[in-house]
Amino acid sequence: MFGQSRGRSAPPALGQHFLRRGALAASLVQQTSVTRQDLVLEIGAGEGALTRPLAARAGRVLAVEVDARFAAVLREQFAADPRVEVVEADFLRLALPSEPYKVAGNVPFARTAEIVRRLTEAWLPPEDAYLVVQLEAAQRIAGAPVAAESLASLRLKPWWHIELARRLGRRDFEPPPDVDAAMLWLARRPRPLVDPEAAPLYRDFIAAGFGRRGQTVRASLGGAFTHRQLARLAHDLRFRLDARPSELSFDQWLGLFRAFALLAAPRARQAVHGATARLPR
Repeated sequence: MFGQSRGRSAPPALGQHFLRRGALAASLVQQTSVTRQDLVLEIGAGEGALTRPLAARAGRVLAVEVDARFAAVLREQFAADPRVEVVEADFLRLALPSEPYKVAGNVPFARTAEIVRRLTEAWLPPEDAYLVVQLEAAQRIAGAPVAAESLASLRLKPWWHIELARRLGRRDFEPPPDVDAAMLWLARRPRPLVDPEAAPLYRDFIAAGFGRRGQTVRASLGGAFTHRQLARLAHDLRFRLDARPSELSFDQWLGLFRAFALLAAPRARQAVHGATARLPR
């Protein structure tokens, strides 16, 4: 949940940790792109520490809270504010808005991947999402320049601009987590770098490219290109064939995919097809 604890120590089920200071929540909201024209979906409203600054900045706020006790507090607190609608529900089972919207929330660390997947794969994704998550997860999702590119970052970047917007310390939370946190910003690209119809092929290509742990680019992409094609691409895109997949930049991976989509023979496409489904769960 993304809110002030007010001295109450909630059990950190699913990795939930409350922001300790209301001033911090207000400061985080100030970093967002939320304006009076926006509908904001808040994930895990808690007791409303984030809801209040969001309501002051946004046109409408859908404050989603799964805990009935906190939902009751929110209804009482915002009963006179028509801009705030409290929704008592599990976000992962909630129907998302059918109009443009933005997202903010301090999400349970253990459910970060599910929440990011739900938002980014929605029929109508948010324009922006500001999520407080575990620092390690933020780095994995953001990739370069804050960390090496990962399967998670590369699968998102054709459609999302991703930044680690702010680091947070353990003392910013109650109860304090065992790890540091960060606010992750995902901004939907107005012009995707990969066409929607090519999205399944792109994701399969990236999954195949990462292959088994410890493999080189030469080994992981050996079935996607001929030796000559791969050597030429390594020269043109300026990467080493013995590099690990995570050592290549997003731009290099995008260049590889565009070449694959243009040059790949049917047998190469078949080798890549279904690679996403074969990833370990």
